[in-house]
Amino acid sequence: ADPSEDARGVEELHVGRFLARGFDSRSSLAVDARAVAAVPRQRESRDTDVDGEAGGPDPGLDRERDAEEETFGGLGGLDAGFGTTWGSWTSGASDGRCLSRASSKASVAGTLRRDGLSGGLSAHKAEMLRQTEEIHRLFTPAPLEEGSPMSKGPSKFRKSKVKSSLTITKGCRLAQLIENGCIGLVRSSYFEDCMLHNRPFAMRQLIPNSFMWRGDEAVDLWWRHGKCFVLVVSYAWLSPNHPDPHQVHLRRLVRILEEYKKLWNMQEVAVILDYCSLWQKGVLKDTRTNEQKDQFNTGFSEINFAYAHKAITSVQLVEVPRENPRKYDDRGWTLLESVLIDSKGGDWNRWTFGEFDPDSTQWADSMVFFMQARPTRLRPPLSPEAFARELEERRVRLKARGVPLFTNERDNEEVPRQYAEIFLQVTHAVKLAYDNASWSDSEVAIFAEVLGKCDRLEELRLNDNRINLEGASLLAKRIPQLPALKTLGLRGNPLCRDSQATDLLRLVWTKENRPVRGLTL
Repeated sequence: ADPSEDARGVEELHVGRFLARGFDSRSSLAVDARAVAAVPRQRESRDTDVDGEAGGPDPGLDRERDAEEETFGGLGGLDAGFGTTWGSWTSGASDGRCLSRASSKASVAGTLRRDGLSGGLSAHKAEMLRQTEEIHRLFTPAPLEEGSPMSKGPSKFRKSKVKSSLTITKGCRLAQLIENGCIGLVRSSYFEDCMLHNRPFAMRQLIPNSFMWRGDEAVDLWWRHGKCFVLVVSYAWLSPNHPDPHQVHLRRLVRILEEYKKLWNMQEVAVILDYCSLWQKGVLKDTRTNEQKDQFNTGFSEINFAYAHKAITSVQLVEVPRENPRKYDDRGWTLLESVLIDSKGGDWNRWTFGEFDPDSTQWADSMVFFMQARPTRLRPPLSPEAFARELEERRVRLKARGVPLFTNERDNEEVPRQYAEIFLQVTHAVKLAYDNASWSDSEVAIFAEVLGKCDRLEELRLNDNRINLEGASLLAKRIPQLPALKTLGLRGNPLCRDSQATDLLRLVWTKENRPVRGLTL
């Protein structure tokens, strides 16, 4: 028999097994351990050494066979890298050894060069090499950015130069943490699976890898589809040990995701939900690895930026069972989330769901379903000082009822700190739009406190609100403090019918040498 034909058959068998059993139809990388075990490991002993001094009459042929076995039949040489590396990575249980395995198998072409076989490959071998490298690329976790907790250490990771943003997708810090696994994105089908099997959604450690998006794949889809692909959920935890033990939120969330995918014609979307997206410490004891703890701390510091991000859809589940004394508006974290959700720009990217029957058929289509959840009033952005005051008012109100604002005392400092950090990004915006937000002069007075800090703002739209002369006066005072402002939209407000208000705004606008057509009344 022709030895080259023999080797070719072995090559096709091994690669065929991997291609048939290793790939997920949804492009996710759920590696079947049985598929990995089915691939034979690299031969431990060789018939010939690299110098060709023993093992047969044709040392050159033996060297070629060894190299081919190491490269193709030796997919077993990569099986530990594929199986252990990917499994350890996605479960967060990596202790660093998985990275050495992956790096040692990183270049099949390097193996060929090392054995002197880089030139003169037949077309068949070149194709097998391409397929093998493709397998390696897909079954290896996304490359770590410089400074990640599993490459350079946690301190350098936290000092990453990538900046946070509330508008861009690829290239922002949130995207980086998704790619590195600090924040996990859950497939919408996972929640449907939980509903199907009548079980609550689990903490991140217990969610099968096949239901988690691979980081680089998720960021790429986010960049393509924006708010149509990524959702973040704001809800009230219903027990200290599990946020939704009786599937109250789950039933509603599944229906929302079903209608959401119909609305944007998406087969699958990504969900950010704190319990499922961050590594949890568990009920009885903390079983997380050091890497998981560091990823939790890093992801926890950034995950709330998602509520204020223009390209992420926010879903608020405000309904809480009657027997629970702490409602949605009786908590500190939900205050942070709701203020950030109302503060972000864009449209059709925020929905508020109260009590509704998830099994109801009263909605004709997904458009009607979401229109009933469209917020009728938006809260104006709050300065850190105003946020702290409202947080304290909520604390006093709950104390009179004997209900704590936070279940964890450390959150009393953490929540204001995080809000102040995200607030800086709001003030860096170049465009703010709060059309049809039901704002009156009192909301404008709150917003004016923030507006004076938005020195980069170029466009402000407050159309179709209920702003009168008092609100117009407050805006006129802020115009000189906004050097970059070129557009101010106030159409549809009562002030447009008040000559005193319109004359005041035009006078200040002209005095500051702003574009004449930029002011719309």
